[in-house]
Amino acid sequence: MSRVREDGGPLRVCHVITTTERGGAETQLLRLVEALGPPRYQHQVVCLRPEGELAAPLRAAGAEVTALNLRPSLGALRGGARALRRIVAQSHPHLVQTWLYHADLLGALAVWDRPLVWGLRNSDLDLSRHAWTTRAVARACALLSWRPWVIVANSQAGALLHQSLGYPAQKMLIIPNGFDCERYRPDQAQRARRRAELGLSDDILLVGMVARLDPAKDHAGFLDAARVLAGRLPRARFLLIGKGVTADNPALAGCAAPPLAGRFFLLGPRQDVPAWLNALDLYLQSSLSEGMPNALGEAMASGVPCVATDAGDTRILLGDCGLVTPIGQPYALAEAAALVLDLPAALRAGLGAEARERVRKHFSLESMARAFARLYGELSGTTSRRSTRAAHLRSGQADQ
Repeated sequence: MSRVREDGGPLRVCHVITTTERGGAETQLLRLVEALGPPRYQHQVVCLRPEGELAAPLRAAGAEVTALNLRPSLGALRGGARALRRIVAQSHPHLVQTWLYHADLLGALAVWDRPLVWGLRNSDLDLSRHAWTTRAVARACALLSWRPWVIVANSQAGALLHQSLGYPAQKMLIIPNGFDCERYRPDQAQRARRRAELGLSDDILLVGMVARLDPAKDHAGFLDAARVLAGRLPRARFLLIGKGVTADNPALAGCAAPPLAGRFFLLGPRQDVPAWLNALDLYLQSSLSEGMPNALGEAMASGVPCVATDAGDTRILLGDCGLVTPIGQPYALAEAAALVLDLPAALRAGLGAEARERVRKHFSLESMARAFARLYGELSGTTSRRSTRAAHLRSGQADQ
């Protein structure tokens, strides 16, 4: 997947990321490190905050993990830049790749003597759904966006948003998220086992979503759509997985009230998401904001039919393998879901199979890894002018 280095050694990449807690960007970093491993690649991961649950899997994949344990403040920004500068000077990576705004900003302040790659994961900076500090850091990054050699966005929507903020279009390279089609795949045995755990017979229609409890994911909209479906389809049941998704959370109190009472399963965060996706008859994404939605791609890879709101690059990911509805319209979301659930089981299975094939062909983990391998190969050890290099990379976007 990469060119052999002239010195015969591995290509060394230093990744800088805000946290190693489980999240979309963090999981994609882990999958990338696993895909581009020794002996051709050597990864170092520097996280700004204390270590999270993905630190151990990153180490197991061969990465060196260092936590800076920073607290949000201007002083931490200065101290973090000094610490990162020292780490880079000691480890001598061929390039530095940063993930998310805070890491992008720190990279711009600390890395001057080798190629710097920024990573954009956001496609929406609505202040009502993001802390003002995040918006301020994004604005600061816009002012410093001349610094990185290449800016990688995981969605077309995200690239366009940041260009409107002043990020240079000529430095943009779109590499969509990649999905592990071996980890996420149809599994009838897991389907039967998980549905049995819930006490569901074969004729029950289980509708679900995997997302942390966050305004951007619009769990309230999911509940509104579920109420409509519950009134139309007596066989419908609902399942939510994610951090904060528990019965004692006041934001989800509606799950215990009619017409949803007794028809909702709240599983909280899970390590066995691939198994639970197999239990579903429909994946229902209610998000108000996405970049390239990880959970939707994982559901597609699992062969689950999908209905989703038109957030970020959802329409690009889903293609014609499911239904897309306007953001913030739960009734429309419910109507689209009912159309799919009313189909014969064989036709629903066909939709799921088409969705899996689309992910396998266009959004696989292998295609993402190839795109990053090409980027790393182009940037490592080069002294070419940045504008020429960025234009060359941009002419060969990720496999789609």
